[in-house]
Amino acid sequence: MYNVIEDRTIFYIARISDKAGRLLVRELKKHGLRGLAPSHGDIMVALFKYRRLAMKDLARIIDRDKSTVTGLVDRLVFLEYLEKNPDPEDQRSQIVSLTEKGGRLIPTFITISIKLQEAFGQGLTDAEKETLAGLLDRKSVV
Repeated sequence: MYNVIEDRTIFYIARISDKAGRLLVRELKKHGLRGLAPSHGDIMVALFKYRRLAMKDLARIIDRDKSTVTGLVDRLVFLEYLEKNPDPEDQRSQIVSLTEKGGRLIPTFITISIKLQEAFGQGLTDAEKETLAGLLDRKSVV
């Protein structure tokens, strides 16, 4: 019988998240990416894929509050990885895009992502990784 008091699932997820964050910080430093934080990763990856996005679309894609995304984007603009420009179709909206410097981060992000995935998947079979990813994806709507 399932015992909610003894269930440590959330504890394990939080611990994995903490360890992943520490690994990301180490890897960013190792690659000389000072000023970047793990919280910038989703934004950069979305822009690696789409190249340019309206702020509201970026917030929706990474599932973050627009005000949170604005602060993170502003930091990335300051670091010259992104640029913001008014949306020509709606002057109240901003379009965020990669700069050349930001685009040069793609290979580094791929390298770091592979290292993170390898660390996370250590000791799991491919089938177990797929099952776990599927279960976590289903619960990501919480």
